[in-house]
Amino acid sequence: MTATQGVVGLDTQLKIGDGASPEVFTLIPDIFGAIDGPEITQQYVDFTHMQSTGGFEEQKPTFKSPGQVTFTCHYINNNTQHEALTAAALANPATLTNFQMLYPDTTLITFAAYPSVKFNSDTKGKFTMAVTLKLEGAFTVA
Repeated sequence: MTATQGVVGLDTQLKIGDGASPEVFTLIPDIFGAIDGPEITQQYVDFTHMQSTGGFEEQKPTFKSPGQVTFTCHYINNNTQHEALTAAALANPATLTNFQMLYPDTTLITFAAYPSVKFNSDTKGKFTMAVTLKLEGAFTVA
């Protein structure tokens, strides 16, 4: 049996850009659990007609969606990166912000997204911030 070439996700880094030129990306601290996304989904238009072969629907692809990235972190009051996420979400309209996700195998995903945040606390638990990054446009994988 061949040994797996899979990589453990521990030490994946999600970084937020500062908007400067050239842009500097800084680690968003204290993320725990999973960082979920991004994803590529395809939308389709129905082109079914009276003579569609075998009575099956016919579809043609249109737009792709980059989906979103979600994660949870221990909320750190006065942390620059946590404040930047909150400020971008509070802005009206929300601020498009640049991000980089660096995986342990050096795969780098770069994307722009609109942040949303949700604060959570529990009498027997932690004070956390759940973050959703709604991607805008294509992302790159290098």
